[in-house]
Amino acid sequence: MKKLREQKGDAFEELYDRIWKTKSARFNAYHRLKKKKIMSSYTLSLLSVYVIILKLLEPFKVIENSETLVTVNFLSICVSILLLVFVLIENSMEYNLKAEKFHNCSKSLAKLFKELEIIKESKSDYEKTSGIKKITEKYDIIIGLYDNHDPIDFELHRVNNNLKNYSSSKNWWIKNTYLYFNNLVYYLAIYLLPIILILTILILNKYNSVDLTTT
Repeated sequence: MKKLREQKGDAFEELYDRIWKTKSARFNAYHRLKKKKIMSSYTLSLLSVYVIILKLLEPFKVIENSETLVTVNFLSICVSILLLVFVLIENSMEYNLKAEKFHNCSKSLAKLFKELEIIKESKSDYEKTSGIKKITEKYDIIIGLYDNHDPIDFELHRVNNNLKNYSSSKNWWIKNTYLYFNNLVYYLAIYLLPIILILTILILNKYNSVDLTTT
C-alpha cells in the first residue's frame, strides 16, 4: 500500500505550503526552459556559421592542400548532419511553448496564493474552511491542466529557501545542474566543437604539408 504523505500542519498551512512550493518550482521551470530556448537558438546559429566557414576555406584558398581539403569537406558534412539533427530535435522540444505554460501555471498559482492570504485574515471558521476547500479545488484543477516540472526545479527551490539541510557540495551540484549542466550539450557544441575543428584542420594541414616537402 502506498504510504500517505504526512501532514505537517493544519489544512491551511498544508495548502499554503503546497501552493508556495509548486508556484516557485513552476517559475524555476519557466526560467530554465527560457534559457534552454536561448541556448538552443545560439547553438543552431553557430553550427550554421561553422558549416559556412568550412565551405569557404577552399574557394578563399585558406587551405590548398588537397588531402586536407578532403578532410575539411568531410568535417563540413558531419557538422551539417549534426545541425540537421539539432534542428529536428530542438524544434520538437517546443521550449518556448512549455515555458509559457509553466509561466501561466505559476501566475495562476500566485493568484491562489493571494486569495489564501486573504482567507487567513478571516475571523470566521466557516469562511476559512469553505475558502480553503474552494482554493484546494482550484489548485487541483490548475495542476491538472499543466505538465509537471522537473525535479531540479523543485530542488532549486529547496536550496534557495534553505528547506533542506543539504551539504555545500550538493547545493553546488543542484545550482550548477540547473544553470549549466542541463545545457551542457549546447556549451559543447558552441565552444568545444570549433576548437576540435580548428585543431584537426591545423594538425592535418601541417602533417600533409610536411609529407609533400619530404616527397
